[in-house]
Amino acid sequence: MAKIITVWGSPGSGKSMFCCILAKALTRDKRKAIIINADICVPMLPVWLPDQTVPSNVSVGQVFSSVEIDTALAASHVTVLKSYPFIGLMGYCAGENPLSYPEIKYDMASGLIAAASRLVDFVILDCCSNMTNVFTPAAMESGDLVIRVLTPDLKGIHYLKAHQPLLTDSRFRYHEHLTFAGLARPFHAIDEMGHLIGGFDGLLPYGKEIDRCATEGGMFNAISYCNPKYTASLNRVLEALDPGETEQQDDAPQGQQEDNADEQSE
Repeated sequence: MAKIITVWGSPGSGKSMFCCILAKALTRDKRKAIIINADICVPMLPVWLPDQTVPSNVSVGQVFSSVEIDTALAASHVTVLKSYPFIGLMGYCAGENPLSYPEIKYDMASGLIAAASRLVDFVILDCCSNMTNVFTPAAMESGDLVIRVLTPDLKGIHYLKAHQPLLTDSRFRYHEHLTFAGLARPFHAIDEMGHLIGGFDGLLPYGKEIDRCATEGGMFNAISYCNPKYTASLNRVLEALDPGETEQQDDAPQGQQEDNADEQSE
């Protein structure tokens, strides 16, 4: 069975980018991973794959609309990266919207996660920030490791405070989640914001090259531009999943590492 990693948190905190970077790190030894995104408000397949034609019949919405979800059904709705065949993707297709399919049921979300876990070594669940999308709580319950990513500002802090009462059930293991500051910039009051929530376990700093990868449709290339602080957080996740496993920082060009480190110290 696969290791299941759940990534959730505040809007605009870099969750989806972190999922792509994590997937590349986990599959560098040719193990396989699937990223699942069930946010119907922002179909992710055309975001992940802007240059790859994706047929509408592979939409994750069709899986959720099925009578029963099994491994064969899940496998038939995975889109594999042409340039990197160790990563598969499941999400909504271009043009789909909240009225395209019936509302997702909790048991169907859990069923998809379980089916996907029988296909690969790692399943990464890229969660919607909206808790009314039941995929998010189902992903938290299913995760072997749960990571919350928050913008280190008042919006991120109050997002967490607003949602904490919804996650008091022990099945969500709220107090076991790793917490990362997403898109952290030099002007953010990291220590002060961390104090309000009990501290951050790591930073996922903003980087110009990472941002360019996102805007130009190259999210799976962003791992080459992670600065040391981003890599340290990535290593914390890799170590939690597989003790002794770490990501080598020299994936990034040396000049880029130095530029990113300088940006964070400004």
